[in-house]
Amino acid sequence: MPSPKPKKTAAPARGRTAKTPPRRPTKPGRRQADAASTSTPEAAKAQPNQRIGVLIDADNVSHQHLPTLRRFIGETEISAARAYGDFNGRLSGWRAAAQDWPELDLVDQRSYTPGKNAADMRLTIDAVKLMAGANPPTTLIFVTNDSDFTPVVEDAKRLGVRIIVMGERTHKALRSTAHHYLNLSELRARLDDEQSAKSDPRIALGLLAQALRALTPKNKEVGALLDQFEKMLPELRFADAPRPPREPGPRREAREPRPERAQREPRQAREPRAPREARPTPDNSGQDYRDRPNLSSAQQAQGKAEADQRRAQLQQRQDIIDALVDVATGLAPEGEWLKVEVIKKFLLQEHPGLEANAPRYAKFYRMLEDTGRFDVQLQGSTVMARLKE
Repeated sequence: MPSPKPKKTAAPARGRTAKTPPRRPTKPGRRQADAASTSTPEAAKAQPNQRIGVLIDADNVSHQHLPTLRRFIGETEISAARAYGDFNGRLSGWRAAAQDWPELDLVDQRSYTPGKNAADMRLTIDAVKLMAGANPPTTLIFVTNDSDFTPVVEDAKRLGVRIIVMGERTHKALRSTAHHYLNLSELRARLDDEQSAKSDPRIALGLLAQALRALTPKNKEVGALLDQFEKMLPELRFADAPRPPREPGPRREAREPRPERAQREPRQAREPRAPREARPTPDNSGQDYRDRPNLSSAQQAQGKAEADQRRAQLQQRQDIIDALVDVATGLAPEGEWLKVEVIKKFLLQEHPGLEANAPRYAKFYRMLEDTGRFDVQLQGSTVMARLKE
């Protein structure tokens, strides 16, 4: 019998070995999922007499996390606090945020060669310098999502430096290398809850009830009492603490009685006032018909025509649209929500001449909607906007 023909094997693709599977292309706009914290804030902070160095990769962490970072550090001594990035472009929002934190230095590092991240290299060099200094920090906080800092974190651990990494979508390699990893969004929620518990005694009492229930899980009598207590919690009212009694002071002498006042003469009748002039009709130009309830159908039709005309005028002002996009890009990454009032504030500061001959809008968020570049929504009593992806 003739021997069977050997099966042909597919030749490996050029530039890749046969054992390496091809990479799946990532879809545009796909973001890595948030990484949950691996430590608690208490475990990350529990170090007496520590000196903290804070190194922030501003290229991939929003400046809106600065208040959370400051609350976490508290009164701990800071050896150095620096943020790295090109703050003359899309990171210009960091300059306004850094004004509330005087200890934070903005290290403006431009990327001179495309594809090379000079800010990451500068941050790594400064981390090595801090560890080699005369008074090095005992704890280094890296605020980043980038795994490129894993080697310098490993070197710092060998020198006995305690490492805390903070971010939201931080790579697994960097999270597993650090002593503690804290998700910034989770940390903010945790600190807010703790602040609420301090201001509302009912929250603290509820936590105490949970602790008692965990300590005595099988005691029916204690469980019944805790059930009754938890039902009463929402109705509890806490009065202010009573004021301390005043120390007795010298008695006041009795005042002499006041002399009786003479009777006043009856007033003469006043002359009638002249009729007031009619008040001017309020200027409703720029007001959107959707913001004026109880309009008749004819008024709604007229308001819609005015809104369409205003939108057409705005679409012809590309300089205004470009300025709005430039300000929003500088304040936050694309797709992140911002307060509308913040966008308006920085627009007037950085582009003061745009108001000349501009379409008039009574509501600034209506202008953002008419550009077609922004999503707008109401969050509580605050109007928020973000650039469309």
